[in-house]
Amino acid sequence: MKTFSTLAIAALLCFGFSSVAYGSDFCNGFKRGYVAGYKRASNSGLTPFAPFCPFQPFKGFGDPKSDYEHGYVIGLEKGLAAGQWR
Repeated sequence: MKTFSTLAIAALLCFGFSSVAYGSDFCNGFKRGYVAGYKRASNSGLTPFAPFCPFQPFKGFGDPKSDYEHGYVIGLEKGLAAGQWR
């Protein structure tokens, strides 16, 4: 019974972390930016599957203040790179 409790707690922690990580403004911006970049680079109207959201890097001097815009810029760059190899 103790093993079941430990597994249940671990599963809840993992689920809680993933819902916070993938529901953030940064990740939403990353996904939208990736799709936009991929479509632009590949000249296609098909929506690709966006990769998992990376950890948000520290913001530099020229980065946008909004987490959504920061994620969008990073996703756009990765989408443009992925769409060129298509």
